[in-house]
Amino acid sequence: MRSFSKQLAASAVLLGLLAAGAALPATAASPLSAAAAITMPWTTVAVESIAPGDYAATMTVGTAQQLSPDILPEKAAKRANVSFVSDNPNIVSVTSDGVAQAVGLGTAHVAATVSDQSCLYTITTEPDASMVVTEMDITLAANTIAVGDTTSLSLAVLPTSAANYADVSLSSSNEGVATVNSFGKITGIAPGTATITATSGSVSASATIKVVASGSAVPQSLSLNTNYVVLKPGSSKTITGSVAPSTASQSLTFKSNDTKIATVNGSGVITGVSTGATSVIVSNGTVSSSVTVIVNRTASASSDGDNSGDGTPADETPTDPVVAAIENAASDTVALSQQEAPVVSSDALNALRANNKTLVVNGDGYSLRFVGSSIKNTSAPVDTALTFTPSEHGVNFVLNNGEALPGTVEITFTGDYAAYSRIYLYNTVASKWQFLNAFKDNTLGADTAGEYLLTTENLRFAEMDWTFFIAGGFVMVGIVVAYIVVKKRYWFW
Repeated sequence: MRSFSKQLAASAVLLGLLAAGAALPATAASPLSAAAAITMPWTTVAVESIAPGDYAATMTVGTAQQLSPDILPEKAAKRANVSFVSDNPNIVSVTSDGVAQAVGLGTAHVAATVSDQSCLYTITTEPDASMVVTEMDITLAANTIAVGDTTSLSLAVLPTSAANYADVSLSSSNEGVATVNSFGKITGIAPGTATITATSGSVSASATIKVVASGSAVPQSLSLNTNYVVLKPGSSKTITGSVAPSTASQSLTFKSNDTKIATVNGSGVITGVSTGATSVIVSNGTVSSSVTVIVNRTASASSDGDNSGDGTPADETPTDPVVAAIENAASDTVALSQQEAPVVSSDALNALRANNKTLVVNGDGYSLRFVGSSIKNTSAPVDTALTFTPSEHGVNFVLNNGEALPGTVEITFTGDYAAYSRIYLYNTVASKWQFLNAFKDNTLGADTAGEYLLTTENLRFAEMDWTFFIAGGFVMVGIVVAYIVVKKRYWFW
């Protein structure tokens, strides 16, 4: 009977081991290899390989993507601490969590490294809509010059923000008559005519230059920045002009034909007085030109021939009050309430970048700070409203409705929200919250839109592998059964 009890106990132990093996992966199911296959939770699994995984090799400036390398084995991936480094942050920047953002034009490489393994992402950026020239206009300071004389040209492009990125080439249709260099300087070579052409991508504009013999009388011509102005009463527009050839008198006089509708001062500033139409005569005493002025309450029209060179319509009253506040501000920092600036539009972003100014939008419990020099993508408007929703761990809010940001936006929390000391961003790719260490003095430099969590807790969002505990449970059951059989030999009777 004792022998039978020992055999029964041994069988129970073996049965427990087999049950534990059933809970392990198939490769560890054999009782002989089970001990070798069990990985303790505290055991460090070495990384064998890392590969880029799926990612977008081409990005538009202003967009972002999550880099998620493939790490093997899978158990090593759960505990892997991957570091990301860009070889050119001015083209592609990358956060410590692997969020890559296109900030400039070109190609950059991002290295992902864990332990002694690494892989490389190659990302090429392309311009966004605000960086591509769609329209171009060319103006010559003088349409007629003598042999040996020079003149210059000016270019205007739309959108105006594209001027910072446009690659423009200049050419002459007849270099035997006139040449043009890369700076827009035109030189008369021999009598005749030539066409000067400016080209940027698929867009081009041309103007004709006439060259006369040296010593010939060159007729004077007056060029104005616009010949058609539409104003609201009280708004203004400045008229500028130049006379060719450059040896002619450049002293200009301005005269309004009806000062009850519009006035003009000696500097060429036209101001709307009351609704109606009139004209302003500009002259240097020898040659003159006129500017048509229309004053109305809506000022919805503008000149098709507006050649101001700044890409704006003749009406200088901006429809966007945020743009007006930026352009009219005497200081470098413009402060508005969230009600005054519910949206920072593309035009406002362009104005900030062009004027190198800073906009601060003050909301209920927060403020948003937009620095002109930090704006990378002017086609990404920002909704300035932040709605704080209480949650289990603190308060949640969504930045810019999850849409792309124009660059880094500084968020400063005030009032009750200043009491929170930690902030997390929800990573939609990894489906988990990620701690942001860029939160200091209640201020966060955010370059990624999405859902954020403000809290005072040190949150741990960890996944637990229950395989070890299930296997251990079966082993413990086997041991208990064996103990009962051995110690209570007559238990079955």
